[in-house]
Amino acid sequence: MTRSILTAVIALSAAFAADRPTFQAKASLVKADVYAYDRKSGAAIPDLTADDFRVFDGDEPREIVHFGTEAAPLDLVFLLDVSGSVRDVLSRVAESAVDALSVLDEQDRAAVMAFSKKTVLTQSLTSDHQAVAQGVRAATSIRIGLDTDINQAVWTAADYLHGSRGNARRAVLILTDNMQETHVPDALVDEQLSEAGVVLGGFLLRGPIALPRITHPGILGFARNTGGEIMEGSQPAARLAEMIRRIKGRYSIHFRPVETDSADGRKIRIELAPGARAKHPNAAVRSRRVYFPQGQHRPRPQIPAGQTMAGLVRQGGRP
Repeated sequence: MTRSILTAVIALSAAFAADRPTFQAKASLVKADVYAYDRKSGAAIPDLTADDFRVFDGDEPREIVHFGTEAAPLDLVFLLDVSGSVRDVLSRVAESAVDALSVLDEQDRAAVMAFSKKTVLTQSLTSDHQAVAQGVRAATSIRIGLDTDINQAVWTAADYLHGSRGNARRAVLILTDNMQETHVPDALVDEQLSEAGVVLGGFLLRGPIALPRITHPGILGFARNTGGEIMEGSQPAARLAEMIRRIKGRYSIHFRPVETDSADGRKIRIELAPGARAKHPNAAVRSRRVYFPQGQHRPRPQIPAGQTMAGLVRQGGRP
C-alpha cells in the first residue's frame, strides 16, 4: 500500500468516527448464534443444550451465561443486489418468497432492502409474507446506480437491525454476485455486524465465469466472521426456503468476555463438548468468530465529499 492510500484510509476511518455520534461501551455479554449440523447430511442437529458447547475467548474458556434456541423471534433482512446481472433473477425470488417465508414463525419478521451504490428499504420489518414478497418485487424496478457497494449495504442493514426488538435474533440474507467497489473498510463492517448481533448469510450468484474468491472476498469474509453460510449457484429462488431454515435452526449463546482495555477485535471459538462430539461424530459447528470488546455502533457510513477510494477493502482491524 502506498503512503498516500494509507493516509487516506486513516483519515476515512477517523471521518466515520467523528462525523456522527457513536455509542461505545465495554461488552458485558457477547452474543454468538451457532449452527450445529451433520457434515454428511447437512441437516441441523436439534435438541442440544448449553452443556453440549464449549466457548473460548481467544484461548480462554468462558462460561455460557445464557442459552437460547430457535424458538426466539427472528428479525431478518433480505438484502438484494439490484445491479444488472442479479436483477434478472429477482422476479423468480419474489415468486418463491411467500412459500419460502412459511418457514418463519408468527413472531418472526422480515424486511427487504435493495442496493447498488446506495441502499433503499422497500419493505420495513413485518410478519406479513405477502408484503415481503411485494417488497422483493419493488426492488426489481428500483434504479439506484450502476456500481455496487456491498460493504455500505451490509453496514446499512446491520444499522437497521440494530434498532429492532431487543430480544430478537438478527440476520441478514444477501443475494449478490459479490462484485463491488467500496469506500468502507471491511473492519468497520465487521464491527457493525458484531455490535448489532447480526448473522450474515446469503446466496452468491455465479455467472458463466466464476471469479477467483481471493480477488473479491466480499460477503464471504463477513459470513465467516458472523458464523453465517453462503450458498452458491445460479438459482437462488430454489434455495430460499433452505437458507431461511438454516438461519432459523440456530442456537443463541451469550458469554461473559475476558477483561481487556483493548479495542481490537478478539477471536471466538465455539465447539462441541466431548460428550456431544461422541454422540454426533459427524457434527460441525458454524459460529461467530470475532467480536469487539469496545465496539462502536455508528449509525451510517458517511463518505467524505470528493473521496475516490473505490475498490479499497480489507484495510486492517480484523483479528
